[in-house]
Amino acid sequence: MGKGLRRALTALAVLVIAFAVTVTAYRTLKPADTFTKATRPLESPEPVKSIQYGELHSAPLIVDGTVRVYADQRRVYADTPVTAIREMTPHWAFRRWPAEVVSVTAIDKSTVGGNVSVVITKWSDGVVAALNATTGDSIWQARIEPASGETFQGRRTGATTVWFPPGLYTSASAVTKRPIVIVTGKDKSVAFDPWTGAQHWSREFTAHPGLTGCYTTAWTGLTTYLVKDSCAQPALLEIYDADTGVKLSQWRPPGASLGPPAVSNWYVQPSSCQSGNSLCALFKAGAIRDVVSFTAAAEGVGKITPAYWKIGPNGVVVPQPFLDKDAVFMVGDTLVEQVITDYVWASSATTGKQLWRSEVAGTLIAADDKNVYVINREYQLLVLNLVTGAVTSSTELRIRPEDKWVFRYTYLHDGYLAVERLQPGNTTSDVDERYYFSDTPVVLVGV
Repeated sequence: MGKGLRRALTALAVLVIAFAVTVTAYRTLKPADTFTKATRPLESPEPVKSIQYGELHSAPLIVDGTVRVYADQRRVYADTPVTAIREMTPHWAFRRWPAEVVSVTAIDKSTVGGNVSVVITKWSDGVVAALNATTGDSIWQARIEPASGETFQGRRTGATTVWFPPGLYTSASAVTKRPIVIVTGKDKSVAFDPWTGAQHWSREFTAHPGLTGCYTTAWTGLTTYLVKDSCAQPALLEIYDADTGVKLSQWRPPGASLGPPAVSNWYVQPSSCQSGNSLCALFKAGAIRDVVSFTAAAEGVGKITPAYWKIGPNGVVVPQPFLDKDAVFMVGDTLVEQVITDYVWASSATTGKQLWRSEVAGTLIAADDKNVYVINREYQLLVLNLVTGAVTSSTELRIRPEDKWVFRYTYLHDGYLAVERLQPGNTTSDVDERYYFSDTPVVLVGV
């Protein structure tokens, strides 16, 4: 065989290998949606007990008491049963490449209008995908142009992605009470029916050409959608009906004025929310940006604190004069506040009359139409009766007696509490190994 022929055959072999590698890489890396669907039926949910259930690697969304849904960078997946002490082999999984998971929320089938439980996912390429929470099947998909920089921000556990889902909100119709999902993108918000994907409304926010980040502060009330126009002079809170998208009103706090951003872009924060920044009964606002917490003011660190406000279904903003603490929950006419960290009290939103006071030292984390929930300094979950303030149960949150941790995020749903445990003295800039309490930082207990 001549040298020329050998060289030609060698070159051909290299081309064949290169082609094969290219085809393999394309098949592996090409944009794709991958479904791993459930292959077995779900068991009936067990009655919830006030006990420790286990430690998990990831932060769960609990759906209808039957599955736990998690998120990592490019995958949303579920396991079952909810009471398993560790994460189980995925019951179903949904993976997209190369898009990243931005946010996840869920609607139980027991909610008004539902026939299946649905998991709503938002991705960095703008895709919004709804999945059957029981089987992992795709129900519907849509797309909204994503805002710049939307990526997975959940770190190891995915807690912020599933418990405080950015740009993904739930509310309900003031008329039918049927849930509504609101998704934000680049200068745009779109409302969907969670089960059909039917679009309720779409609204463009383009009042400030050439400026970015004008509409990044948003949340939902029980039947409203609120978005702050931070680029207006001074800033402006716009309030919309969650079902129809009709603008109900606009609002500024008393004293808001023109000036530099520290003045004109005044402070606002949702409060007393049922899930993340969704279904919030209250918000607090101040006429300037640089307000301080009530605790800081009591310690002499600054003087200007925000005031609390309530949004009615008609968009009217009503002051709440009896609230002056940092941790606050409103349930009907009952206001629950944490007074420093030494006790919790309840009062009437109408009259301000104190209804009860409980001397429990800890952190007020939630309240619903039956109970008030506090994590005390001994790492116990205390459940207090909403009407009387009496402690009705206590559940140990420490797996081992020597455990010492702190927390920022908790999740309460379907009678279960999940707590993301962090190392004492951590900072958000710490690497995960120093930031989280352990390799399984999420503790799950029954209420």
